[in-house]
Amino acid sequence: MKDTTIRLIALASVLAAGTLANAQISSFDTNDEGWTVTSFTNPNAGDFSILSTSGVTYNSTGGNGGGYVSKLDPDSGDFYFIAPSAFLGDKSSATTLSYDLIYNGTADYQTFDVALVGTSKMLIYRANPSIVPGANWASYSVSLSPASTWTLGVGGPTATATDFADVLSNLTGLYIKGEYTSGVVETAGLDNVSLTPVPEPASVFVLGLGALALVRRKRSGR
Repeated sequence: MKDTTIRLIALASVLAAGTLANAQISSFDTNDEGWTVTSFTNPNAGDFSILSTSGVTYNSTGGNGGGYVSKLDPDSGDFYFIAPSAFLGDKSSATTLSYDLIYNGTADYQTFDVALVGTSKMLIYRANPSIVPGANWASYSVSLSPASTWTLGVGGPTATATDFADVLSNLTGLYIKGEYTSGVVETAGLDNVSLTPVPEPASVFVLGLGALALVRRKRSGR
């Protein structure tokens, strides 16, 4: 029984490691990993005119474990963290976007939280209830699947499975909101961004066989 349990734990670790290997993660442990910031004129109204594009500040400590990146509000627009090229391309297997936020301003202003841009479509995510970051790190997880929180463009219809397939098959832009205050006074911090896929079906099948073996051994008393 003990040996079988150990083997199952090892198998689960392999499965987890395989999933992690296929995930795209920015932990910011050594540098900013190519993340930048863009400020849009009025994205709530669908105006994506760019007021400014700039780098982020890399902080080697103070993150939600290790380093993180931050940005002081650059102007009167709405700023978003922009993912680097490693997060783009064919992300068809991605099912979840997760990230951590910290914020030193008073969150009193809401725009959309995440934008996924493809070759011909933009998917917009507005959290419900609204994300309200604060002075302590908070973690957020966004399911990349049809729901009332996802629309096709700003104010468009609910995004469909086909829309997600079209966008994730060739992701050209990933934007995470950093602007939560109507004034130009706040700093937003970002950490532990990941695009995570589901485990490969074969791996899940193997894990299931291991669990079945454990049950059989337990019933036989060995």
